[in-house]
Amino acid sequence: MGMRRSLVAFVLIPLIYSTSAASTPIPNCPDLDVLENQSDLSQDDLNNLILCFCKPDPTNDEKVAISCLYGSNLDHLMKATDAVKNASLTTSSISIQHMEFPEGGLPEFGKIAPELQSLEIRECSGTDELQIGDDSFKGLEQTLRNLTIHSCNLQTIPKSVDSLENLETMAFSSNKLDTLGVDQFKNKKQLSYLDVSGNFITSIEEKAFEPLTSLETLVIGEHNFVNDTVIEEIGRLKALKTLDLSRADGIFEPPESLFKEIPQIETLKLSGCSIPTLEPGQFATLKKLKELDLRVNLIENITAYAFDGLESLQRLSLAGNFISNLEPDVFFGLSSLEDLDLGWNEIKTIPSEVFKPLVDKLKIFSIRNNPISQLPATGLSNLEKLGLAECGFTSITADQLKDYPKLQDLDLSKCNISIIDANTFENQKNALKKLNLQKNKLKSLPNLVKNLPAIETLDVSSNPYICDGELAHFVFDVEDRVKQSEENGHTFFISNANETVCDRPYSLRGEAVLQVDPDKFQPYDEKSDTTTAPTTTTTSAVEETTTEFKIPDLLVGNKTSDVLFKEEPRRDVYDISKTDDAKGVYSQKGTYAVPITIGAIGLVTVIVIVAVVLFIKKNKKVGGTEKSGGKSDKVVKMEDGMVEIELDSQPGTQHATPRR
Repeated sequence: MGMRRSLVAFVLIPLIYSTSAASTPIPNCPDLDVLENQSDLSQDDLNNLILCFCKPDPTNDEKVAISCLYGSNLDHLMKATDAVKNASLTTSSISIQHMEFPEGGLPEFGKIAPELQSLEIRECSGTDELQIGDDSFKGLEQTLRNLTIHSCNLQTIPKSVDSLENLETMAFSSNKLDTLGVDQFKNKKQLSYLDVSGNFITSIEEKAFEPLTSLETLVIGEHNFVNDTVIEEIGRLKALKTLDLSRADGIFEPPESLFKEIPQIETLKLSGCSIPTLEPGQFATLKKLKELDLRVNLIENITAYAFDGLESLQRLSLAGNFISNLEPDVFFGLSSLEDLDLGWNEIKTIPSEVFKPLVDKLKIFSIRNNPISQLPATGLSNLEKLGLAECGFTSITADQLKDYPKLQDLDLSKCNISIIDANTFENQKNALKKLNLQKNKLKSLPNLVKNLPAIETLDVSSNPYICDGELAHFVFDVEDRVKQSEENGHTFFISNANETVCDRPYSLRGEAVLQVDPDKFQPYDEKSDTTTAPTTTTTSAVEETTTEFKIPDLLVGNKTSDVLFKEEPRRDVYDISKTDDAKGVYSQKGTYAVPITIGAIGLVTVIVIVAVVLFIKKNKKVGGTEKSGGKSDKVVKMEDGMVEIELDSQPGTQHATPRR
C-alpha cells in the first residue's frame, strides 16, 4: 500500500506542476477557479474585485475566455479585456450573464476583442429590448464563429448579424421573435447549428432558410407555432440531421408532409407536443432516423406497425404519456432498436410477444413508474440495463429475471419489495455491476454481496432493516469485498451508506448499518423490543425555550415543507427537463453563473425569511389585544389534493397537526 501511494504521488506531482505552470494568472483579472481556493485575500483585493473573470485556454496558452457574472457591468468587461491585452494575450471567448447594459446597448466587440471567436449573452437584466448597434460586431466578420443572445427581449434578429459570414452556431432563444425574415440568413452558408426556440414565431418568410445549405441542427420548438409556412421552410434544409420541435405549439400529429421533404434526418424530437395517437406509416419515410423522442405527449394508443419502416432507429422514448396497452406488433420494424423508454405511463400488463422484434439488439429498457406488478418473459437476452423503479413489485425472483443473463445495471428502487432470496440474481451474478434496491421494504439482505462477484455499485439504502445476526453477514461481506477490491484494483462502492440504517431493534434505530459495532448484532426478539425510555429525574426549574418557526420553502423550486403542507401519496411527475439533451452547443459548456446566482438567491431568501418572522412576531403582539370574530383561523382548507389541516395557535406552539 505504501509503495502504491508513493507511486501515485510520483505520478501526480509532475502533473500538478505542469498544470500550474500552464495556468499563468492574468494580472487584474483572476481565474474564478483559482480565486475560490485562495484564503489570503485582503479587504483591498475584495474591494477592487471585478465580476468578469479570465480563464486561460488549456489547449492554447495565448487565448483567454472571459466570463462576466451577475452584478457585472460594461466597465468590468472593459477592465478584463484590457488586462488580457496588457498580458499580451488574446480574448477568444466572452460569456455574459445577467448584465444590465446601458441605454446604448452592446459595445463594439471588434475593438475590445478583435479576435473574438465566441460570444454568449444570457438573461439580460430588465424588460427592455437589448440594443444592438450596427457597429456592435464590426471587425468580427471573419473571426466570430459562435453567437448566442438568449432571453434579452429581442423582437427581431439584429441587422448587424448580417455581416457575420463565418458563423457556425447561432442562437436567439427565449426572446420575442414573431417572424423570421428572408434577409436574416442570406450570408450564413457556414451555419451548422440554429436555435430559435422559446420565441413567438408564427411565420417564416418564403425561402428564408434557402441559404442554410450547411445547417445540420435546428431547434425551433418551445411555444413557437408550427404552421404551413414553418413546415415549408424546414423542408428546404436538405443537410439537416437533427430537428428539435420539443414543446412546439400546433403539433397534434406527426407532420408527415415535412418528413417527406427531409428523409435524411437522424434525430427527431417531438417531446412536449399534443400528439394523442400514433398510426401506421407516419414515420415510414424516415429511413435514416436513429433517435425518436416522443416524451410527454398525450399518447394513449399506439397502433400496430406504427414504427414500421424505422429500420435504422436505435433510441425510442415514449416516457410520460398515457399508454396503458401494448399491441403485439407495436414494435414491428424496429430491428435496430437498442434503447427503449416506456417510463411514466399506465401500463399494467405486457404481452409476452410484444418484444419479439427487439430481441436481437435491445440493450437498454426502462418501464419505471408504471403500475405493473409482474415482469413477464420478454426474451430480451441481450439486455444490459433494466429500469423497474417505482413499479408495483412486492417480490422479485430468479425466474422473473431469467431472460437477462447479460444484465449489468438493474434499478428496482422505490418498489414494495420485502424479500430478496439468496438466489434471486443467480442468472446475473457474473454480469451485474450496478444494483439499486433503494427505498423498498427489505428487512434483510441474505448473501447479497457474496452472490454478486461482479458488483461495483450497490444501493440498499432507506429500507427498514432488522439489525440482527443475519444482517451482520451483509456487513462482514461488504468489509471482505472492500479489502478484495483494494488488493485487486477493482471498484466497489456502497451508495448512500449513511442512509442505510437500522429500523429495529429500537436501541439501534437510525444508526448506519455499516457503522454498528459487530457485538450489537444480536438475535432479534420482537416481543422484547421496546421503545420505553429509561427513567430520568426532573427538576422544578423552568427553562426558557425558543420554538423554531419554520416557513415553507416555496422559493427556487424546492420541496414544500412536509410539516405545513401534507399531500396525498401520488406517483412522481415526469420531468421532461431532466433528460433534455437537445439544447445547443453552449448549454453543454460549463459557466460560472450558476453558483453565483444560487448564492444571490440564497441571500435574498434569508432576507425574506427574517422579514416574515419579524412581521409575524409583530402581528402576534398586536393580535393578542384584539378579539377574533367570524370563522376560526385555525382551520385551513387546502385545494388540489391537499389534506385539510389545523394550525395550532396555542401559546408556545407553532406547528401543524392533522385535522381529525
